[in-house]
Amino acid sequence: MFSKSERLLIFRFLFSKKTDGYISIFAWFSIIGISLGVAAVIIVMSVMNGFRIDLTNRIIGLNSHLNIFSFDEKINNNDATNIMTKIKDSSFVQYYKSLETNGLIIKNNNSKGVLIKGYDSYEKDHYLFNSIIHGTLIKNTKNQILIGDSLANQMNAKVGDKIKIAIPKTDKTILGNIPRFKTLEIIGIFDLGLYEYDSNLIFVSSSLVRKLLLYENNHYNKIEFFVEKPNEIEKLNERIKSIISGSKYNFYSITWKENNRTLMNALKVEKNVMFIILSLIILVASLNIISGLIIFVKEKNKDIGILKTMGMTNNSIVKIFFTIGITIGFIGSLFGLFLGVIFSVNIQSIQRFLEKILNTKLFSEEIYYLSSLPSKISINEILLILITSIIIATVSTIFPALRSAKVDPIQSIRSE
Repeated sequence: MFSKSERLLIFRFLFSKKTDGYISIFAWFSIIGISLGVAAVIIVMSVMNGFRIDLTNRIIGLNSHLNIFSFDEKINNNDATNIMTKIKDSSFVQYYKSLETNGLIIKNNNSKGVLIKGYDSYEKDHYLFNSIIHGTLIKNTKNQILIGDSLANQMNAKVGDKIKIAIPKTDKTILGNIPRFKTLEIIGIFDLGLYEYDSNLIFVSSSLVRKLLLYENNHYNKIEFFVEKPNEIEKLNERIKSIISGSKYNFYSITWKENNRTLMNALKVEKNVMFIILSLIILVASLNIISGLIIFVKEKNKDIGILKTMGMTNNSIVKIFFTIGITIGFIGSLFGLFLGVIFSVNIQSIQRFLEKILNTKLFSEEIYYLSSLPSKISINEILLILITSIIIATVSTIFPALRSAKVDPIQSIRSE
């Protein structure tokens, strides 16, 4: 506990008069330095959390959580039905039998490589239903196509336009091998919010893909599963593996985590490294406390000498300067936390304001694959950052506080 005299001295030293205002200036600069450091860490970590969560949700939302493929590249409809009847699990929401192949989309003199996906039907429960921004979902299964908004901009295409698709398979004729082409009408344009998909995906009917690939009726090359809890997809994967392994099925399964393992690991490592690097900002700011307190102790040698001659102990002197340093660090950390949280919550509004003022796009979706700057605040991370900042500030205060107790009262008074 602190005595009354110690509390008075702490307040007196921390809020000096204007004629002796070094400690006030030092305190303000130290508080501002620590606040900016803490705010920077919170903002960057929140943006990285938002980026990771948003990217993961969009990847999960578009790509199925678990896929079954065939080593023969064909899955018979009867085999797919038999597998589904053996899976008695309420964890999966729905499944689709689909076809996938790479292809080329052509309009006038523009062409681009795309991934062609085909489904039997596009009903209200399909994941594209809420992503259509122009037109409608496919109704006529013969000659209609859905493309992304980014792809539409690149191809200068709109709803109602005619467009050609081709796949890397050819038909033999008397004139030689001719690529397989099909002219389709753009029935709808979707926006999935992820540039990589909006610029590289097209959707058609499964019958059209089957015709291009020369598949028999009721054959597919992929079964897609969507579950309620994607993070627990391993449970369903184990069950499916037990069904398709060691049987007549020549199938194998892959989860969304396995498909995106490299990306998820990279985001996790980057997040940890960024936390360590940005913590150095707080450390540098805390050095202001060390240098400021050392200079302050030097300037207050006479006052410390007088206090000692009046009977104040070394422990009291250490407590006074130690408390001053911790108070500065604590106030700076709290103010930085408040600033960082406010900035993180309103980061998209700040982004739009700066883009309007600077008349430029600060967050390009072509580079970052997201259409807006995401942010997700984690309470646990904020507490970790706050505790780390306070610990750094506390450690930084120890040396100058101990040095204050070593002041020789006789030498300090005589030198003055």
